[in-house]
Amino acid sequence: MVVETGYLAQARTFISAHEEDVIALTNRLIAAPSENLPGNETAPAAVITDALSVLGLPEPVVVSALPHRPNLIVTIETSRPGPKLGLCGHLDTKPVGEAADLWNTDPFTGTIAGDRLYGLGSTDMKGACAAIVYAGAAFASIAEHLRGSLTLIFTADEEYGSKFGAEYLVKQNALDLDVIVLGEASGVTRDWEAIRTLSRGVTGFRVIVRGTQMHSSVSDVLPSVSAVEAMARLLVGLRRELKLTYPPHPLAPQGPTINLGVHAEGGYGYGVIAGDAEFWSDIRTLPGMTPEQLEQDVRDALRRLEPELHGATYDFAFHDTLRWLDATEVDPAHPIVDAMQHACRTVLGLETPLLAFPGASDAWPFQGMGGIPTIAGFGPGLLPLAHGPNEYVSVTALKQAAHVYLETAVAYCRG
Repeated sequence: MVVETGYLAQARTFISAHEEDVIALTNRLIAAPSENLPGNETAPAAVITDALSVLGLPEPVVVSALPHRPNLIVTIETSRPGPKLGLCGHLDTKPVGEAADLWNTDPFTGTIAGDRLYGLGSTDMKGACAAIVYAGAAFASIAEHLRGSLTLIFTADEEYGSKFGAEYLVKQNALDLDVIVLGEASGVTRDWEAIRTLSRGVTGFRVIVRGTQMHSSVSDVLPSVSAVEAMARLLVGLRRELKLTYPPHPLAPQGPTINLGVHAEGGYGYGVIAGDAEFWSDIRTLPGMTPEQLEQDVRDALRRLEPELHGATYDFAFHDTLRWLDATEVDPAHPIVDAMQHACRTVLGLETPLLAFPGASDAWPFQGMGGIPTIAGFGPGLLPLAHGPNEYVSVTALKQAAHVYLETAVAYCRG
């Protein structure tokens, strides 16, 4: 027991001595743009590779479908066979896009104000990637005392479907792991709010409305119906009428999240009655839901709304690439859950509950396709800050993250 305390104290001291380096690495990653779309992770991948080299960690294996979409895999072996843990972060971010003018700081420059580190990707999830690097270095410094292995995984393309990232790694059989922990922000209202053992799925669909395209100057004398006006009535009515069929889940008591108007378009401009219009919807699904039942629920609601169309017609279609991603879940009795709860008690002094991750994540390709149990969210930051202007991560939570990942890996690899 004295020896165990000694080597663990050594690793903890390493993390404490490098807390400011975690912040500095986060800043370098923020300054390495990787907006997706268009999608190019070479800049942050180079930053990670350089950091690994400075820390004396193994050179990453690069697995990529395209040269500009690299995935990095770094495996740290111990002295004995045992459990194989992966810590994973994605290197891409959502684009700044039209929100650029809403930023109070340069989105590509890490800026600290109080306990907040602002920058694109600070929460989602370059901060977690930096913490994973230093947790890996601390783990490597005491690997001779542990069992199994720790693999650091840095993926491409998480923000646009994972085709070139986690999905590609699974299809290439690039990972030999017992479990993966994603460093996605696990807070909604406060940092470290929950261990997100369930990753809700997602489906995207369109409702297309067709009206009477004609010259707008004669709409008062000839029968016509605007597809845009009919679409508006249908969208508002669907919010009232749509009742989804789903099995209740204790980790997601609020049920599926329904967003009916994530995008809308239609019409041609002045002088023309709109002949077509459409709106897009996304629904965050629970285990046990199926695309067939969801489509039936939507079509039943649309049929009830037909009198409000005033002669317009409609159709339903799933999105081409977001048709259906199943929800995934890790058994609460899995040893990784105990290891994470131990880490939260040790580092944060918290008893951390198990809840659902609100969105979809790389858990789907890793677990749903690859069969590797995957924790959907266990990282610093607040999820509502992602995908919007003035994204930030708590400096305190970022420093804690390196400690939390170390304690998790050590607890899991000690059995």
